[in-house]
Amino acid sequence: MFNSKKHIKALSLIVLVFISLGVVGVIYTKEKGDVLKGVANLHLKYRFQVVNEGPLNLSFLSVRLALLKDWDPVQKVSELKMYTPPNRTTTDEYDNKFAWYEFNEFPVNKSLDLVFEVNLTLNLLDYTGLDIKPQPYNTSDPLYKLFTAYDPLADPTDPAIKQLAQQLAPTDDPLKIAFKAYNFSSSYIKYRLLSSVRGASFALRNGYGDCDEYNTLFIALVRARGIPAIGHTAWLADFAPGFETTDEGAVAHAYPMFYVERLGLLPVDPTRGNKNLYDNWLKTDYKRITLTRGPDHPYRLLKYRWVPQENVSDPNVVSNYTIQIIDMSIKYFSLLRATVLSVLVGIPIIFVSINIIQSYRSKKEIKRKLEKMLNP
Repeated sequence: MFNSKKHIKALSLIVLVFISLGVVGVIYTKEKGDVLKGVANLHLKYRFQVVNEGPLNLSFLSVRLALLKDWDPVQKVSELKMYTPPNRTTTDEYDNKFAWYEFNEFPVNKSLDLVFEVNLTLNLLDYTGLDIKPQPYNTSDPLYKLFTAYDPLADPTDPAIKQLAQQLAPTDDPLKIAFKAYNFSSSYIKYRLLSSVRGASFALRNGYGDCDEYNTLFIALVRARGIPAIGHTAWLADFAPGFETTDEGAVAHAYPMFYVERLGLLPVDPTRGNKNLYDNWLKTDYKRITLTRGPDHPYRLLKYRWVPQENVSDPNVVSNYTIQIIDMSIKYFSLLRATVLSVLVGIPIIFVSINIIQSYRSKKEIKRKLEKMLNP
């Protein structure tokens, strides 16, 4: 038998389900096209300490430290404090910014403590949802020239590199070529910490290296196919409030970005791709803070000289680089995530509320019936 109330309820439920699915679909489609998925805001300090433990005075000491700065599209600096003013600051052709501290004498037991405090935003990016159409490169563009400038450590003219680059991806699509180069670099190299950068040719011949070899091999492979790419230095760690470390290579990192016409530089991290391939392809997170760009641009550099003396040993100059996270917060922009969380939180609240209301009504109904029985 037709029950209008039951049918109306069922029809309403079906309509509600379809509307909900449609809303989720619209939100998902919009979010998939949004590159910026969230931000991580950090308040941090980094410092460089130098001590001359003797036994000789230094006749010259120079410290060059990279200043944290905006690196489009991965990060933005809103405030930078330098507690010790530098002798000078410089910006090079790759837009790296450095603070320089120089002394014409640095006697025994003299110490130097350089402290920098920064408010920094890391952009949590994901380009994988974009429909990226390949575009021909403007080879006269200064950025194209800068990101294809010859680097012997990422040598695209090495015959073995050139041959492999052609075999990996028989296509002209820069995105497909870059992914094949990223996949190969990530899976081919076995991680082994080295004392110095050996470069792409070494990595290809020997099959091992550290982040510098992952970085240079990727760059060499894509440049061999005419795709601009550039390496970056960074700190890499599970950053959280209270995090503090001395940098003896434990957080020092290198990763590349490659250039696509009309989109700009796209991030990849083949070292981390060794364990999590798709999480480090065209994506960024809060674990990597970029310092410099370009070949042979370390984010800290210490040089010194002294006048040798007979029967006196050379001076012992000790340095220490530390990083401290004072505060940190992460905010995701996912409307779909917020909607799902709201529903998950809301369902039990609604369920409990309905049960409380029904229980209250049931008690009232029982009380009414009892009063009617006692007072017919």
